[in-house]
Amino acid sequence: MPGEIARPGQGPVTCPVDIWPDDAVEAIHVASLALLSRAGVRVESPTATEMMLAAGCTAAGDRVLVPEAVVKEALARCPERFVLAARDGEKSLVMDAEPAQTYVHNLGGARDVIDPRTGAGRRATMRDQVLASRVMHHLENQHQVTSLWQPDDVPSLLEPLYSYVVLAWETDKAIGGPGISHAFQAHYLTQMATVVTGADGTDGTYPVDLAFSPVSPLTLGREVTDALVAQARRGGAAIEILPCPAAGTTAPASVSAAVAQQNAEVLAGIVLTEAVAPGTPVYYGPRLSAVDPRSGVVVSGTPETGVASLAAILLARRYGLACDCYGPSTDSKVVDAQFGYERAVNALLGLAGRPRLLSGIGEIQAGVGSCLEVVLIDDEILNNAMYALTPRPWDADALDVDAMVDGVLSGRGFLGTRHTRRYLRSDCVTPLVGYRGGLSEWLAADRHGVLDLAEEKVAEVIAGPPVGLPDDVLGSLCTIIERAAREAGVDEWPDPRRLLDV
Repeated sequence: MPGEIARPGQGPVTCPVDIWPDDAVEAIHVASLALLSRAGVRVESPTATEMMLAAGCTAAGDRVLVPEAVVKEALARCPERFVLAARDGEKSLVMDAEPAQTYVHNLGGARDVIDPRTGAGRRATMRDQVLASRVMHHLENQHQVTSLWQPDDVPSLLEPLYSYVVLAWETDKAIGGPGISHAFQAHYLTQMATVVTGADGTDGTYPVDLAFSPVSPLTLGREVTDALVAQARRGGAAIEILPCPAAGTTAPASVSAAVAQQNAEVLAGIVLTEAVAPGTPVYYGPRLSAVDPRSGVVVSGTPETGVASLAAILLARRYGLACDCYGPSTDSKVVDAQFGYERAVNALLGLAGRPRLLSGIGEIQAGVGSCLEVVLIDDEILNNAMYALTPRPWDADALDVDAMVDGVLSGRGFLGTRHTRRYLRSDCVTPLVGYRGGLSEWLAADRHGVLDLAEEKVAEVIAGPPVGLPDDVLGSLCTIIERAAREAGVDEWPDPRRLLDV
């Protein structure tokens, strides 16, 4: 039986965590194909409909039915590997389906800045975006920085462009693109990212990734879909298909069925993308949430989130696609015990599947908002979760019996051995925010919890300087915003340089 401890002569010891065995993944895959061929997708864009029909799909009223052969052909056209460029080339991200390093990025597009003690929120501003980006640049366990908030003190049509300038000013890590609503946003964001990174996709290295979200259940909305088609035709960016179904309302209540629908939505987006421009780099962005059965409210902190993420990672790997799934998430309104256990469980579940990207840093209140203290605490949660899932050394050096015998018999104890001193540094987790000192020191400092420690570290980080940009690069980004504003018919827009001065 799984989990049994073997006795001598019984064979190897096994303790698998097999939440979604191979047969389950295959069954979900088959259900997704059946859903696409029988229910199909509602496609609101005439251009997208025409492209999908030309690729071998069939029309059924206002829906487009997607045969299995068309899905298979689209997946075969997807590149197996590509790179997301960072301004510092050493921080670029390799994107493929291999269970290798997991890169972590933050929650994207939250509305409010949350008071972590009371739960009260206020609308985010560009100043908040600047400070959050500065903090995230310094996190040890964050590899890609995206727009944490959607500030409301710049024109809404231009907000993704302003936020990109902020991120480029504050970090040289890889910058993740926001969700796209309009074609012109994707066009100008790609231009900006090319200016910052120097990449243009011609050698398999792309300056930015842009997310496009189907509408659940199984709908490709007109505006977003037209933007996806335009971007795929233009090229120069990687594309993430990012559906956001909720199990029980916009998807079935059974987790496996909800995952199957989400999978069908991703596959429909891939079919369209590859029909428009074969060979476009695409990756899998599952964002399935659960629903509280008592209220119908969408929740993200329950373990259904992490369990669904695991299934999506395995499906993406089956297709040879990189996956960007949920990690730490919570429905808690404040930083409390619920916040901690919900985020830790879902971080562990997400990391256990070894996706290429793990999302969620900074999320609180089911993604409604964020705050700088939560960003810092998440770095600690991920620090512990990554340690817990990383195999520890058990070679002859780690299991040095002579050193162990010396520690037992020498009378000096283990701290007197070189072996112990070496492994205390290399094989023990070092806290980033958490406290490990004595109680008397804690009381003397008049602290009341980890939130106090996070506040102290936030203040230290934001007092430091930004990474900054060369003057010519910043000038080019400002010029691109001006062109975008004129194309979008925006009458007034603030100078981006002024917003960087905090």
